[in-house]
Amino acid sequence: MPRRLAPLFLAALFSLSTGALTLAISPAAYAQPQTQRIAAVVNDEIITMRDLRNRIEMVIITSRLPRNAETARRLAPQVLRTLIDEQLQLQEAARLNVAISDSEMDRARSDLEARNGLRPGQFDDFVTKLGIEAATVDRQLRANLLWSKLVQRRFSGQVEISAEEVEETRARLAEQVGKEQKRVSEILLTVEDPTRENDVIQLADRLVAQLRGGASFQSIARQFSQAANANVGGDIGWVLADQLSPELADAVDKLSTGEFSDPIRTIVGYHIMQVSDSRILAKPDPAEAEIRLSQIFLPVRPSDDADQRKTQSDAVRAVTEQAASCDDLATLAKAAGSPVAPDLGKSKLAELPENLRVQVSDLQVGQKTAPIDLPNGVMAVMVCERSDPEANLPDAAQIRRQLENQRFEVLAQRYLRDMRQAAFVETRV
Repeated sequence: MPRRLAPLFLAALFSLSTGALTLAISPAAYAQPQTQRIAAVVNDEIITMRDLRNRIEMVIITSRLPRNAETARRLAPQVLRTLIDEQLQLQEAARLNVAISDSEMDRARSDLEARNGLRPGQFDDFVTKLGIEAATVDRQLRANLLWSKLVQRRFSGQVEISAEEVEETRARLAEQVGKEQKRVSEILLTVEDPTRENDVIQLADRLVAQLRGGASFQSIARQFSQAANANVGGDIGWVLADQLSPELADAVDKLSTGEFSDPIRTIVGYHIMQVSDSRILAKPDPAEAEIRLSQIFLPVRPSDDADQRKTQSDAVRAVTEQAASCDDLATLAKAAGSPVAPDLGKSKLAELPENLRVQVSDLQVGQKTAPIDLPNGVMAVMVCERSDPEANLPDAAQIRRQLENQRFEVLAQRYLRDMRQAAFVETRV
């Protein structure tokens, strides 16, 4: 029962054939005489070879890895580790009387169906046609729900974000306005046993090779990553370079949107990083600026010649040069024979006609345009009021939720680490 079922679990499956799929596993790789039927013992419970084989099949299909015995053999240690972690999580939930009701499972399954365009009740049939046992998916989904509920219940009283922390975070973000942010995802393979580091390197290299062959980064992250964000496809979110360790920041800085890195060694293990998007932090949209304009307009008839148009243009220019304020412009425009009301009212830049928007987009209060030729006359405008949009920083509630999620993730990782250290685990494969 591996770690988690991601919310968009089926996204990778839709690109596959819906015909029956068979995983080619050699008899030697999964021989099941009586002495080898147990894959691992976790405290007083077992993980069977059938559990392991079914989960490997699901990982291969959802991650679009080559379906052969060699892939299965290489995946087995990592998948077994994930199954062991899930078993520990399930045992801890049972010990603390944390349970998932049938209705909660039904809601989670319905959510998966809705997210992936399936009709209610189609989920089991769909995954079965892909060669995945529905029970294998259900076990992963139940473990994910139980662990999330357990972590929330255990640490809810410990995760308190103060108003000062929120304000400090917002101030720090404000200092970074205008800098480039990248949306980053990761696959983390930890190295807890130095004697097995070579195995981790080989797995990381194989995953990179599969990514280059078109495998889904998010699906592979969900099944292989040991980071707390594995259940969301490894998504770290929008980050600035100084929010990452130097090794990761250097790699991410060189990546363009859609690219991913080779394995990067840090003190924790090996990371594979991906950039899915980039933006300028909190850059306000200038088109959202609100502006109030005052105008002068002098008509030109279709029969008038170029000299008459120039005369009107000169008259418009003379008015705007004399006007020191919008009130002045209104008075002078009326005296010059402008037939339209001077006040154009308030509007967003995005709502103005393009020819006028271009002329006023950079003007501040009290500044005026040059005469603007129109089909039926000449006009000029002055900016009377202007309100530019603020930097698009997250509000306090959004910052608080983000900080809470980060705190929960750290506590969950520590919790699982302590459970591993206290458990009796014996692997037999």
